[in-house]
Amino acid sequence: MQEADHILIPLLSGTHALAQVVQVEADNAVLFITRRPHVTGDKTIALADADVLAIVAVSLANLPENHWRIIGYDAIPDLNRTKTDFASDDVVLHDPAIVEAFANAIHGLYPWDGFPDPHFFTNLLRAPSSLPTRARMTADLPKPS
Repeated sequence: MQEADHILIPLLSGTHALAQVVQVEADNAVLFITRRPHVTGDKTIALADADVLAIVAVSLANLPENHWRIIGYDAIPDLNRTKTDFASDDVVLHDPAIVEAFANAIHGLYPWDGFPDPHFFTNLLRAPSSLPTRARMTADLPKPS
């Protein structure tokens, strides 16, 4: 995985969400998470600023090889972002499973308020005042039989 790579994050529906790698240092990376689903045959095109819902630091140490498939690369949106200092105490490194749950919540496949802190996913957003259009709360999802 390298900077500028477009990667696919598996969704519970069997489809994928699109993300872009914007920084890699050792086993750590920063991803731009988008609302874009990936459809087989889609070409890799540069992300627009508005495509990026979240900027998430992730530890890749527990990510199985090729689990997040690389589908190409393209220019990285600037977003007035500076490099992440992974040694800083202010940086929260998320587990890949958290990133996958977040991507599923963006696409309405996992409850937006499904973590013990119901605002956990909201706090990951670039614009926390605006939830993704597909986000669904626990009360909105079908109850298990």
